Amino acid sequence: MGTPSVSTNPTELFDFAWIPGRGPEASPTKGYESRLKELADRAQPEHWSFDAAQPYGILGNYLRYTFKRLSFERGKILEVGDASGARVCVFNTGLFTPNYETIYAFFEAHRDLSRQPWVFKDWIVESDRRLAFFDAKPGPARYFDKADELIYDPDRKLIPNLDHILDENVDRYPSDLRDNPHRRRMILQGAVAEAGKRAQMNYKVAVPQFYFGHESTEAGRIQLLLPLCFNHPARADLALVLEREWDAYRAFTVLPLDRAYSNARLIAKPENEWLKEPSSASWLQDRNAAG
Repeated sequence: MGTPSVSTNPTELFDFAWIPGRGPEASPTKGYESRLKELADRAQPEHWSFDAAQPYGILGNYLRYTFKRLSFERGKILEVGDASGARVCVFNTGLFTPNYETIYAFFEAHRDLSRQPWVFKDWIVESDRRLAFFDAKPGPARYFDKADELIYDPDRKLIPNLDHILDENVDRYPSDLRDNPHRRRMILQGAVAEAGKRAQMNYKVAVPQFYFGHESTEAGRIQLLLPLCFNHPARADLALVLEREWDAYRAFTVLPLDRAYSNARLIAKPENEWLKEPSSASWLQDRNAAG
């Protein structure tokens, strides 16, 4: 048994490892998707897609950004020599089997030095013998230092950057608001004010997400999401993104609900009245009703 060392590999999963499909029947273009299916089948049941054409879209996003976060944390991507002296590597996916065994991604060193340094081999659990070569098992990604980062503070003022929110990403708004800037501004102002009051009444309304920045080159930071309800108080149309600045929250953009859910899932599975898991026909009806 050797002493694991922190791997000094790229921060992008696909630069870090080649992820082939399993078996000769696997399509070269569907290799990653086939391995995501294996992971979804092994993990606790969860709905991983808003789009039938991409059945594991949320899981693929989750895995790539989990790896990115781990690459910024010390001691979270470990490599060691196995019994034959070959290099192997693991990281913690943050997912569990139905029996609550942690699931790890397991890699072997790539023999082709002109390619990615690692080749993905398997999803393994704590009881797998291949983990015996590691003196310690890598921990899951961590996204916050203090729990209060995840909780909406009602004493902070909510300041919306209306120019940016109104004029950027207009295509994200319901169709009846896209071509009417005045109506969009009036409805948005009311929806933002209502979202802030809902969060003041119940801090659980705010859902944390993790943001890596425009270039995805930084370690990332916590943001909060609030529901924007334009047509019905019980149905969110968009998510308002907040960042904590000094003694205030600044709102600077909006996200469609599927993207907001995918971003929030990186930290934890959202269990909220307005940011729903993509499992029910009601979510699809809500999305279609929003245009």
